Amino acid sequence: MNTLMLTTNIQKEIWEYKKIFMWIPIILATLIISAPVLNYLLNDLDWLLRFERIAAFQDKEGISKAIFGFVSVLFLPFMLVSTLVQLYYFIACLYDERRDMSILFWRSLPVSDATSVGVKMLVGALILPAIFMIAATLTVVIFLIAALIICSILSVGYDISLWGIFDMGSIISGVTTTWLNLLPYTLWLFPLYAWLMLVSMFSKKAPFLWAILPVVILLLVEGFVVRYFNLDGTFFTHLFIDYFSITHEAFNVFADKNTTISMVPFAVLTSKINVVALILGAGFMYVTYWLRANRSHD
Repeated sequence: MNTLMLTTNIQKEIWEYKKIFMWIPIILATLIISAPVLNYLLNDLDWLLRFERIAAFQDKEGISKAIFGFVSVLFLPFMLVSTLVQLYYFIACLYDERRDMSILFWRSLPVSDATSVGVKMLVGALILPAIFMIAATLTVVIFLIAALIICSILSVGYDISLWGIFDMGSIISGVTTTWLNLLPYTLWLFPLYAWLMLVSMFSKKAPFLWAILPVVILLLVEGFVVRYFNLDGTFFTHLFIDYFSITHEAFNVFADKNTTISMVPFAVLTSKINVVALILGAGFMYVTYWLRANRSHD
């Protein structure tokens, strides 16, 4: 597979879903940028007094934590919305091309089924969230420019110095470490992505129901068996909960190990990666490829 073929297939996927890939991050960024402006216009607050209080308490450690919190809070809505868009994309990417029969056209091109499936995984798992993270990064830059302008106005016109809050090292570190979380986040959710692609490939109707129904049935049957035979506890229920949940205690564990605060999310996500889950995800991907290569015409 040459580079041109890879980039062309990636562009094709982005073009097919350009409304959710491009417009949702833009709309989300616009809303987040507009929120503080509307807050300033609608609330009759003494902003100068607030700025004076901030200027009086500019300790370096507190500013570093505040910047990390600001970057994390700013990236959070982008990542949450990105995850929802990812789930939609994975459950629709193979189902839609079979429903509208466009798969016949794409398969007439010199692109293998393995390449098509791999590109869809690459786009959904890495490129899609990266687009949202780029939007989040640009939003941080816009807020930073606005803060520079405000600080200049306050410094010249009101003799209020807020320059101490500009710890560029903390800002760059916060953005960089947030980007580092993308890879462990992708590996952690890879089995889920692969399962949704498999469902998108084999389901003829209602892929969303096919995605959740087997899991629900499995958990209900297990619950019935455990209660009927008075077993000690459930296996699959705890397995799903332990794998997909991130508790506050998990953050405390790494915080107690003197891990840098900006690296705690990375450490938590890395700890969630499981080799068995990755092998299971790879199995789902192979079955997806096999179905596309042999049953896509059904």
